[in-house]
Amino acid sequence: MSLEITLYTKSSTKSSLIKFLIGEGFQKTKHFLEEMNTSDQLHYMWYSLNDYESVSGVEATVYKLSAEERKQNKCAEWILHTRTRSVGSYEDKQKQNLIIKKARQQFEGTFYNDWYGTNKYTNLKDYKKFSPLEKGISIVASNSLEKLDQINNCLNSYKNELTESIFNIPNQNIKSLFVTKDPSIILYNSLMPFLVSVLEYFFGQCFVHFIKYEENSKILLVEEKIKIGVPEVLQILEQKSSLEQIIMESYNFQNLESINKAYKKYIGIDVFAILSKKKKVNNKVFRILLKLQEILQARHKFVHELDINYDLTKQDYFNYITTVENVIKLTVESFIKTKKLNITID
Repeated sequence: MSLEITLYTKSSTKSSLIKFLIGEGFQKTKHFLEEMNTSDQLHYMWYSLNDYESVSGVEATVYKLSAEERKQNKCAEWILHTRTRSVGSYEDKQKQNLIIKKARQQFEGTFYNDWYGTNKYTNLKDYKKFSPLEKGISIVASNSLEKLDQINNCLNSYKNELTESIFNIPNQNIKSLFVTKDPSIILYNSLMPFLVSVLEYFFGQCFVHFIKYEENSKILLVEEKIKIGVPEVLQILEQKSSLEQIIMESYNFQNLESINKAYKKYIGIDVFAILSKKKKVNNKVFRILLKLQEILQARHKFVHELDINYDLTKQDYFNYITTVENVIKLTVESFIKTKKLNITID
């Protein structure tokens, strides 16, 4: 689904429309369908990274009409077509309206909005406007859950003949001997750090967004006593890092105590209290916090001691994936409830 607005200009040329788009911050791009990239169809894109303004951006095409089309629409040879996706942000729709308005002022003509009609701009009241904090957390949470879904899908289709052979050995003593050679067990153990990486990314980046955008959290930055060296200062000046990122790196987001300390101080949220809730995982009820501690301990032992849990099964790993999903969803629910945020997860 998309929202398309076409301006049938009266006085434009190919070069004047291109110059206009570049002046408005659009950059030359290519259509994903190669046959759409011709000398009669030139594609441009606007996308704003500032404070998560854009979700999908605004696409613009300068294209040439046939003589019959020009006669039918009573317009110039070269016209302007714009498009935003249905998932596009409020700001994307706002930019699309603005670009059509400015182009019409310069080139005159009539425009058609495929959702709202002739000479009708998109009604921005039909779209929610999310704050940078809301959009940032929505993106982080959605990305985290997507990665968990991807690893889940990978393991769903994973099979190993040696694993199945070992599993079917009737003698338990022999089976216990061969299980140390089971490649699947090594795989499941080696994937424990993946789960911790997702947790570290989720808690760390949500923390960065809060101290960057929430006023109460930003005030507390003044009280933070942390030494910043010249290399860090240069990275900030070159926009390769930020003060928020440096503060985040002073905490260990692979450690529950450290996560809770950071969140209680800056965000006013007790992570331990949130994750102490019980949830059903594979038809069994667990306290999420305890299951999460299992994951962190397993990762620590594997990474630092190469300690292999030979009892770890595929189903166990699926349960751990579900645990991490619950951690993310419970935390987001807390953001929504305690901070009154509008957060959407794709």
